[in-house]
Amino acid sequence: MNWFERIVYFLQGTMERPQPFGWFHWMWIGFTVISLVFLYFCRKKYNEKQLKSVLLIYGVTALILEIIKQIIWSFNYDSVTNIGYWKYQWYSAPFQLCTTPIFVSLICSFLKDNKIRKALLSYMAFVTILGSLITMILPDSCFVETIEINIHTMWLHAGSLVVSIYLLMVGEIKPTKNNFKSSIIVFLIFVILAQILNITIYNSGILNGDTFNMFYISPYFISTLPVFDVIQKSVPYIIYLISYLFVLIFGAWAIYKSSALFRKKYHNNK
Repeated sequence: MNWFERIVYFLQGTMERPQPFGWFHWMWIGFTVISLVFLYFCRKKYNEKQLKSVLLIYGVTALILEIIKQIIWSFNYDSVTNIGYWKYQWYSAPFQLCTTPIFVSLICSFLKDNKIRKALLSYMAFVTILGSLITMILPDSCFVETIEINIHTMWLHAGSLVVSIYLLMVGEIKPTKNNFKSSIIVFLIFVILAQILNITIYNSGILNGDTFNMFYISPYFISTLPVFDVIQKSVPYIIYLISYLFVLIFGAWAIYKSSALFRKKYHNNK
């Protein structure tokens, strides 16, 4: 192995697979709570600089961890022959619902306050918060034995959850009909892009038997998401796709209505 491969091999260090509500999980729950409390007390000093700092801290850190993840999952080491080789893991391509906050945060940290930024941040506030919240409650399927992957997973979801709540907490994204509609438009654009990737990559012939299922809506592979996998196996694909979109849009609507109700009660009690 060369020096770079040795570094990658080191980063593939393992740990006992974390358990739901074990010490590792509780550590990240604590991180989430502490971060939200800290940002809550910072809300009175909220300004454009603070917003962009939060977005950059989350986005840059998540991007670095994502790049490391892509590298270490693509490197394989044969301890018998002492030979390392590279093979990209297509199933881990970084364009899922839970990874889009990386791109949204980074893009929005450089945008001025306009309709595009508002729509993208609304998408984080109402849509991606769903995946983050579910993962923080039920992280079992996301945990593995690789240390960096577990850190990456929890930063990705815990950090995204913090940013989403922060956007609602400071009033950057208000729970209005226009913001909700904008969030769904962004979501549907990402879904279309994911499906274009699914169809293009599959038919390019470069997968060599690997799975490539962005947003878990590929017509060629069964979703690995709990419940959705059963639905996809049981009904025609178009029904599965409609069901998938309905569930996520309904979930986003529930977040929007809940935040609107909370905001109304909060202001009435002030």
